[in-house]
Amino acid sequence: MTTNSAVSMTAIPPAPVRRRALLALLTACVFVVGTAEWVMVGLLPELSTDLHHPLPTVGVLVTVYALVVTVAGPLVTLGMLGIARHRTLLILLGVFVAGNAAAALATGVGVLAAARMLTALTHSTVFATALVIAVTTSPAGHRGRAIAVITAGWNLATVLGAPLGTWIGDHYGWRTTFAGIAILGAAILTATSVLVRPAAPETAGRPGSEVREMLKPKVAAVLAITVVAQAGLFTTYTYIAPLLRQVSGFTASGVTTLLALFGLGSVAGNILGGRLADRAPWAALCVLLAALATVLAAFTLTSQSRWGAAATVLILGVIAAALIPLLQDRALASAPKAPTLVTAVSASAFNLGVAAGSTLGGQAITAGSSLDDLPWISALVTLAAVGLATTAARRRRAQPRTPITCSIP
Repeated sequence: MTTNSAVSMTAIPPAPVRRRALLALLTACVFVVGTAEWVMVGLLPELSTDLHHPLPTVGVLVTVYALVVTVAGPLVTLGMLGIARHRTLLILLGVFVAGNAAAALATGVGVLAAARMLTALTHSTVFATALVIAVTTSPAGHRGRAIAVITAGWNLATVLGAPLGTWIGDHYGWRTTFAGIAILGAAILTATSVLVRPAAPETAGRPGSEVREMLKPKVAAVLAITVVAQAGLFTTYTYIAPLLRQVSGFTASGVTTLLALFGLGSVAGNILGGRLADRAPWAALCVLLAALATVLAAFTLTSQSRWGAAATVLILGVIAAALIPLLQDRALASAPKAPTLVTAVSASAFNLGVAAGSTLGGQAITAGSSLDDLPWISALVTLAAVGLATTAARRRRAQPRTPITCSIP
């Protein structure tokens, strides 16, 4: 594991036991970063009450985090291309711990927003570094499954991290939630310093060549699909906790259970998405986006019933998670000579979509829309992603899949 540069040479997978341990640690890195992002959704009601601000105001905390990831993520990645990946993880995990510790001590929205911005600086590069290490140390033909293993960290964050963080916030205060994330991050930082080591002498990174690779139209097409798809999902998901409370009639503990249900669905979806990414990525992407639009539209009606809402949340978890490895796989395939940078930019695209969706949802509420109007607004946005994906799939139907030739010499 040397630098973040792309090299035309396939990495030799490490011994199976060591590779499994490495993948577990990399997944843990993504898990703790994902928990720090996703937990904010479940904490919005408590933050609104404790900090004495309306939901749309505290909802901006989701937007701010996503915007920092979008803008700063690729820049941080470019700046660290010449640093060994294990050192990159150590540096960024240290910043991550500091950011969450600051959030735990925040006394107002402004301080909390600043702490979240600091944490967000680490998001894209931690994910990109972990993902590229996993892909380049995996056997040939298992790219999609390697991606699924790492993105499982996001799923575990939804099924374990975010619900647990929400429960802790409900019972012990939201500051305790961020303190717990900081402690977990410190433990992972310690494990990373022990387990992750460079495998060979390092070479210099090539930011210029990676940037040029990113200018290809097919890269822009995949990123556009990612942004619009996430915007569609997060127009509703950002406000899913108050929606489930005020429209579906769930208690705070009930919402925690449903967020865990969403996470359980995402575990199955992640496995599904990884398999589909290795078989028929474009067809699967189009079908799943169409399914997401359909389920979101139905949520306008099913949210009126507890059982209907619970079933819909589970299905949303499956579809949303299955899309992640598919979109990441398409991003890597679109820029095989810039795997780390395209992964970071893809993470930014995900978060730009989150920011757009959370902003749209907040503006809709401010303009007088009810919480149960958000799902049909989400569905309309997602239909645009279906159109983009269908167009891209038709253009690439006759093209073979592009192998990743990057390496960790």
